[in-house]
Amino acid sequence: MIPVDSLLYKIDQKLNKLSTNEHQQIQLEDKILALNEAQIKLIKQKVDGFSVISGMGLDSFKKRYEDLQRLVISYNNGKLNLYLKNQTLNQWAADIDKLNPKYMFYIDSYVLADKGVCKDRQIWINKDLAKHGDLQFLLNNVHYKPSFEYQETFNFLSSDEISIFTDGTFTPSDIYISYMRYPIYIDKVGYVRFDGQPSTDVNCELEEYLEDELVDLTVQNLAMYTENASAVQSAQFRIQTNE
Repeated sequence: MIPVDSLLYKIDQKLNKLSTNEHQQIQLEDKILALNEAQIKLIKQKVDGFSVISGMGLDSFKKRYEDLQRLVISYNNGKLNLYLKNQTLNQWAADIDKLNPKYMFYIDSYVLADKGVCKDRQIWINKDLAKHGDLQFLLNNVHYKPSFEYQETFNFLSSDEISIFTDGTFTPSDIYISYMRYPIYIDKVGYVRFDGQPSTDVNCELEEYLEDELVDLTVQNLAMYTENASAVQSAQFRIQTNE
């Protein structure tokens, strides 16, 4: 956890040090908004790092996973019921909006399926989400098509749904999704929120060692809003060297 008071203090410290206006003031609610925007941006940067991890080694992968491990929801807490969406394609779907906590990024999943007297067979889903344009190829290729015997299938995401496919010989019931949830909204007592409720003290739940990265992204956002060129440049330099 990162104390919100520490974040706000360091934001003021870095902005004022680099500001041409010694007494530059930014409203608390604007700092909180920038903090939460920066929190989402930081998470997206870490997740994007997974896609190029093959050339960076196991240590780099472990670091990025550990950075965000607090946000990972396990399979048992990501259960959804499947329904038949397209009988011709043997497509089954589930509404990811029903996931709680709120879904942010996909990690992995499996389904339970029945075929004849064999019940609740665990069918793993390819970790790489399929592209819509590859659907017919995957369904008709013997090396990729869904198989109850080999316990594998594939899926894709569309809008607020996740879809999986069968070969028509087995019936899936539930899907268990491991995913990354949205972080808790950082907040601080001292203003009225958009919903009319008073703000409360809520610390950032990310790992403490990510504090500098979060502060730098926040300072960059606020400095751009206030046209503080020196602060933008300084923050950008720190962001590039954080990794």
